[in-house]
Amino acid sequence: MDARDFYDELGSDYDLMVSWEQRLAREEQFFRVLFSEKGCRRVLDAACGTGMHAVAFARAGLECVGADLSAAMVEKARENARAAGVTVRFETAGLGELAARVGTGFDAATCLGNSLPHLTDDASLGACFRDFAELLVPGGLLVIQNRNYDRLLRERQRFMPPAARPQADGETLFLRITEFPPVGAKNDEAVSFTILTLKKRGGAWSMTERTTPLRALRRATLRSALERAGFTSVRVYGSYAQQPFDAPGTADLVIVAERG
Repeated sequence: MDARDFYDELGSDYDLMVSWEQRLAREEQFFRVLFSEKGCRRVLDAACGTGMHAVAFARAGLECVGADLSAAMVEKARENARAAGVTVRFETAGLGELAARVGTGFDAATCLGNSLPHLTDDASLGACFRDFAELLVPGGLLVIQNRNYDRLLRERQRFMPPAARPQADGETLFLRITEFPPVGAKNDEAVSFTILTLKKRGGAWSMTERTTPLRALRRATLRSALERAGFTSVRVYGSYAQQPFDAPGTADLVIVAERG
């Protein structure tokens, strides 16, 4: 499935898969300090999914716009903003077309939740970063968070921890699997990502499988593409706690770059 269909079908199940309260609490200080130090007031959350980061930014007093390729995700994001009592503008727009669809003049842009790996070739990745540069003010911040593919490719970790969510009418269980190409393959970055959604309703289980191609973006690949698009002061961390990227056990790649 392409990214649009993948997330359109995942739809309302997506928020069940993520422990949002714990995740946002873990990330809050990172963004609060970063945006405060740079005086950021206007933020774009690209590939915003169900809008939970955009809602959190709005709660923190920022003017926030969210954009996502999936119309189903954008509709859910609007519902989440209404439920939170905050004002966030959401638009259906994919990576690489944001400046034309949502405008320019942003102090910061975020692209979180392993979204960039959906760009599976150099051309689309380059177009995405040039688009970010266009929509940011000079000196504006770009924050990226992906999985640590340098580590995943080295260790070939196929399984993420399962996510189980009890509900009033049953239970939902998510299994997330990464499939790697054969060892020694010419393109070792071409991976596939599968989400198995198991639902227990009325004592019986059902299962839905969704698979989409991803590019296992290494740190060096992203740094090089950012610099070609005119970004400077590229800082790379292994977590939102700003651990060194190569620290043992770091699961994430977090990048902060400035538009030159």
